[in-house]
Amino acid sequence: MLKLTDIKEIYKSKDKEINGYFIEFNDGRKIHITKRRTIIALLVLLKNGEGSESDIAQGNTTINEIRAILEDKLPPSYVQDYYGDANKPYSELWNEEGFTFIDNLKGGRIGSSQKYTLKKEDHPKLFSISKKAFRKAPNAQQKIKIRENQKNKCNFCGSNIVTKDKLQKTTYAKDRRREVFDHRIPVEKGGNSELENYQGLCFYCNKSKWQICNICTLPNCDTNCALCYPENSRTISPTKENIEDLLAKRSDFK
Repeated sequence: MLKLTDIKEIYKSKDKEINGYFIEFNDGRKIHITKRRTIIALLVLLKNGEGSESDIAQGNTTINEIRAILEDKLPPSYVQDYYGDANKPYSELWNEEGFTFIDNLKGGRIGSSQKYTLKKEDHPKLFSISKKAFRKAPNAQQKIKIRENQKNKCNFCGSNIVTKDKLQKTTYAKDRRREVFDHRIPVEKGGNSELENYQGLCFYCNKSKWQICNICTLPNCDTNCALCYPENSRTISPTKENIEDLLAKRSDFK
């Protein structure tokens, strides 16, 4: 059983062939992490055995508790005080870091948040080499094309979206205005980084999509799913929910 007090140090990879970070333990074993924001999610799971958004969202006490335990073993820049999209660090442990044994598929909840569980008997699996899903953001030309195709609107709800730096402190419903680029078919299910597999979403709709994708048990992504191609479908494949009333009219994009 691993404990936070067993951690020797957390550091960025010094090997040019290996991207990401390592959590090294006193016995010399190392856990490889590719994304910095997943570090805190894993630390929460190691500390408590389970975790949810509330543990790392605004107003949490958990992050400071972990800082107090690890002290200078946890570089300050590796962890934020809180995370706006607090589900993503957990979900990416599962779908990007390859730790598929972290349980998030049984509908468990902590309050109103999805619960993630790391069993003690699964701790040794963290040291196994796992397949990492490397996602790539669209390049500048691709972003321009996506914006042109979607008329600078969220491909789901139709809200006018802008880059984060253009949001003001007084901007109403910021999560509906903030531009995010999404892989229609997730990378972990075979999606590529070609123009056709990107769509522009508002922050809110992107988060809502991920919450469904993370409970989807379909082995392959269904291209008839409204979350992949809202242009062609109104039904979410894994849940069979019709979301026509939440989707913008396609005429708004012409």
